Amino acid sequence: MNKVNESLVYLFHIKAKNAKEYHLTSATSAVSTGGAMYLPYSGLALKLANFNDSAENYIILQGVFEERGIGQKTDLIGSEIKIMHFKDNEARHIVTYICTQYLRQDLKFEIKCESEAIKYNQSLLQKFSKTCRANFGDDKCKIKLEEYAEQCDIVQVSGNVVHCNIQEHKGAYFKGGTMIVKDEVQGEYKFKIIAHGRDSVEIENNLKFDFAEQRQITLLPGCDKNFRTCCYSFKNAVNFRGEPTIPENNIIR
Repeated sequence: MNKVNESLVYLFHIKAKNAKEYHLTSATSAVSTGGAMYLPYSGLALKLANFNDSAENYIILQGVFEERGIGQKTDLIGSEIKIMHFKDNEARHIVTYICTQYLRQDLKFEIKCESEAIKYNQSLLQKFSKTCRANFGDDKCKIKLEEYAEQCDIVQVSGNVVHCNIQEHKGAYFKGGTMIVKDEVQGEYKFKIIAHGRDSVEIENNLKFDFAEQRQITLLPGCDKNFRTCCYSFKNAVNFRGEPTIPENNIIR
C-alpha cells in the first residue's frame, strides 16, 4: 500500500450513475486542461493507492462535503471515476475505476475505487446454485399445483395443529406448502404450513379464523428447491433449474 505524495496535483472526472458529472482537482485553485475546468471544491484528494501482483488494486479518495462539489445527498456508488496526474500543464491518465464503497463521516467522506474487473473477480461457484432457481409452480418449474392439491377431512384442531386424514406421504411433503380453508361466512383463508407430521399439519398462528364449524381443508405441497425433492416428490427433474452436482464452496475441507 502506497501513501500518496501530497505535493502532486490530481484531476478527477466523476460520472455519477444519475448522469451528473464532476470535474474536481486536488489543487487549491482551478485547473484548465483538455477543454475542461477542474475545480478545487470538496478538497478531493488521493489518499491511498494499492497495487499488487494479486490484482487486489484499489484507490482511496477523501474529501469534504461542499455545495459546489460533492454534496451530502450525492450518491457516488457505481460512479465512473477517471483519475489523472497533472504536471507541466499536461494531464496524464492514471486509471479509470468505479466507486465500490462510499463512506460518509459527518462533514467528510471517503471513496474506494476499484477496477471494473472486480465484477468478475468472484468464485465461479457463486454463479451457480445447487438449489433450483425457479419458483415452485411458475412457468419455469411447470408444476401445476392444482394437480397436487389434496382435500382432507378435519379430525381435530389443537391450537395451530390440524389433525386430518392425510394420505400417506414420505417425508415432510406438505412442509412449506399451503393449507386452504373455505368458509361461506369467513371467506377463503390460506395458511402457511410450517410442519407436516403423519396425520397432521402445523400452521402459522392465525387467531382470526374459527375452525369450529370446519369439516374439510385443502393442502398444497411445498418445495425446498432440492434436486431430490424435485425428482422423487414431483418427478420434475427435467425442469430443475439448478446445478446439483457442483461441489460445495468448502470442497478442499
